[in-house]
Amino acid sequence: MSDETITFLVLAATVAVFVWDRLPVAVVAVGVALSLWATGVLDLQQSLAGFGDPTVIFIASLFVVSEALDATGVTGSAAQQLISRAGESRTRVLVLMMLLCAGLIALITVNGSVAALVPVVW
Repeated sequence: MSDETITFLVLAATVAVFVWDRLPVAVVAVGVALSLWATGVLDLQQSLAGFGDPTVIFIASLFVVSEALDATGVTGSAAQQLISRAGESRTRVLVLMMLLCAGLIALITVNGSVAALVPVVW
């Protein structure tokens, strides 16, 4: 089997595992790197080099921030306040969510505000 075929099969399996949503993201990421190494598509240094990339570290830190806000109840209370103020109107919910996001973006980065508000929307 060619390297391209193996890579596409691993990619398809990764998407399937993400859709299945039973394994943590970190386990899937390490599994993908190790499977590409085990099949010989990448050597060990290449397969683990991505974890040191600043973009990967940034996205991982966004997951940590989002989970910390969710675990402390900040996002839960923000969602309750949002729903209590919006009532039954979808338009009001959308407008209030945009205003909350805009206010948060004024204080922190766009990516940080998205990480903080994803649990509110979820």
